[in-house]
Amino acid sequence: MLGKTIGNYRITGELAQGGMGSVYRGRHQSLPRDVVVKSILFSSFPPQAQDHLKARFVREAYIQAQLDHQNIVRVYEFFATAENYYLVMEFIDGMSLRELIKRQGALAPAHAVPLFKQALSALDYAHNFNCVDESGGRNMGVIHRDIKPANMLLDGAARLKITDFGIVKLAGKRSLTRTGFNPGTVEYMSPEQIRGLEVDARSDLYSLGVTFYEALTGRLPFPPSDTGSEYETLRGHIELAPPPIATLKPDVPQSIAALVLRSLQKDPGARFQSAAEFLDALLDCERNGVARATSEPQQATHSMTEPILYDTRPAPGAPATVQQLATTQVIESAPTGHLAPPPGRQPRRYALLVAVAFIALLVVAGVAFLFLKQSDASPTAPTTSSTTTPGPTPTPGAAQEDARLKKARELEANERYYDAIILYGEYLVEHALDTDPRVKEIQAHKTRLDEFFSLINLGEFQTTTKDYAAAERSYTEALKLRPDSNLAQAGLKKAQSQRGRTN
Repeated sequence: MLGKTIGNYRITGELAQGGMGSVYRGRHQSLPRDVVVKSILFSSFPPQAQDHLKARFVREAYIQAQLDHQNIVRVYEFFATAENYYLVMEFIDGMSLRELIKRQGALAPAHAVPLFKQALSALDYAHNFNCVDESGGRNMGVIHRDIKPANMLLDGAARLKITDFGIVKLAGKRSLTRTGFNPGTVEYMSPEQIRGLEVDARSDLYSLGVTFYEALTGRLPFPPSDTGSEYETLRGHIELAPPPIATLKPDVPQSIAALVLRSLQKDPGARFQSAAEFLDALLDCERNGVARATSEPQQATHSMTEPILYDTRPAPGAPATVQQLATTQVIESAPTGHLAPPPGRQPRRYALLVAVAFIALLVVAGVAFLFLKQSDASPTAPTTSSTTTPGPTPTPGAAQEDARLKKARELEANERYYDAIILYGEYLVEHALDTDPRVKEIQAHKTRLDEFFSLINLGEFQTTTKDYAAAERSYTEALKLRPDSNLAQAGLKKAQSQRGRTN
């Protein structure tokens, strides 16, 4: 590829090779611009996988090219050939947060907080962004789903840019990932993402909390085992509390540690409900003199000229500044974007309106949950007849007329729970503020289905990791919710059989 021209760009070097393709450095032939060219060689994949990969790549191009924020790297151009798709993106002459932590260790709070203010500003923008998808439809909200230090790039002025929106999910829309493929990185995944449930902006905030924890302490809250097994990491995210930050880094202010631990709550409802809320909490810490990095924290939130935040005293034999450190491009994730001013909008005020609407949705969910507790069954609860698989009773009235609900019931009856949950979720997003009691019934039913599906996923995970006793408990709890589920019954039998062989 060296010396080859792709569109208006000449390939000047290879930056990385990966399982899905290659990443190159290029230069515009008539403009003084260095770029990153990301490609996927589709012919190296089985024919049945190619259409899926192309759809994901096209979505990346459509969505990422529209994001225009000083803390998000962006796409310049998109090219397609018979065998390859190419994405042309901004080249960031810097380093990733992952590299910085690896070289420097834990960051001082006064250095870490301004970086995460920038990250939250970017997520606030993305989570409330009104974009056009590849089919021409308009969608509100872009969820990243792979927030981690390697996807946060720093330029020479310590400006942070989030990259790799290649597995983004549009809020309220089906993911382009297939059943069984869970995008993201295990060490930074939210509990709901690990379980294969529908995720929203709060999942990104959990992943950012893991990243913040690592930046402040120099270690992950739930690291992999010495053997490389992911079991302890997955179990930690689902079941365990992270080690207190104070025991690892006593110099981290308690107020900052409390914010990070709130973002790591297992229940999404117990976390910050929006990036704007998280950002406001950090700003309050600065106003109170905690981890203050500038004299005007409000302005620093969206500033494009953040001061260099790192200790200017070089370690023996080490470079003195980030610019001197950052001599190579970080390519675990593909950088995009330019440093244009943000669009003429007020993201935090707008996010507040969205947060109010979302709180209303949570209130509806809470009322529905109480209703479910007070009743043995609801009009939409699944039946438990002698048929092979359970399914919900049709919902009367307007809710029954919605095609998605009808399809969701069919999927549920066939034990395709993941797809059914997505459709129920889409319906509830559109009817978040409805006061119709039938909407509350759908919410109550989805809550029960979420719980059941989580137990099924957990049982499967525990069986895979040979924790058969725990798997038996998970499948037994699942069968209490759906006694006629063939999926749960088969899982329980398998766990019991495997446990018997090991005893």
